[in-house]
Amino acid sequence: MSDLPFVSFVGAGPGEADLITLKGLRRLRDAAGVPDGGPTMLHQVHGRTIVGANEGGRDADGFVIAPGDPWVGVSAADCAPVALVAEEGAAGALVHCGWRGARDGIGPAAVERLGERGIPAARIAAAIGPCLHACCFPIGPEVAAEFDPAFLKPHPTGQPSLDLPGAIAAALVLAGVPEERIEIAPECTACDPSRFFSHRRDRGLTGRHWALLRLAPRP
Repeated sequence: MSDLPFVSFVGAGPGEADLITLKGLRRLRDAAGVPDGGPTMLHQVHGRTIVGANEGGRDADGFVIAPGDPWVGVSAADCAPVALVAEEGAAGALVHCGWRGARDGIGPAAVERLGERGIPAARIAAAIGPCLHACCFPIGPEVAAEFDPAFLKPHPTGQPSLDLPGAIAAALVLAGVPEERIEIAPECTACDPSRFFSHRRDRGLTGRHWALLRLAPRP
């Protein structure tokens, strides 16, 4: 789905690493055509609030955008970036979805926000980006109780393990998005340290990926 770009960005810590961050940001902007100062970002709080493209910096976990709006972005390092775009690019949404967002329905909330803009769910295509998969997502009984058993898999630890992308996709289908219009990236962020950051694998000492979305102005 070339219209739903998931773009990795190497973030780094303080001191000398700040230079790496700035270089990485410059490379990302150059590659994606994002102007200086972009993309618009959020203070992510693992909720289900979705705001407009002109409301960056708010406590929220997603954007709903119109054609011609500036680039928007969400960050993740095991949670899933999820992009939803209407046919012909009439409107779109980009959300950050971990297990809390999946439990609370941020995906269906994005479908609802697009519906408020006149976009039927059947006209939406969705892409779920690289995230933690069930192979690496053991959870405790309190979290497991929040999910349909269909999305709980066995894990070598003996704990149930969450199929996060499966749960997100199923919620989108229940919200009316056709299953055949949902694409799930097969990569697990924890399984491939050469390509992906992982908060769980690296015990919190890690960078972040950025997922970016912009819709071209309509003629």
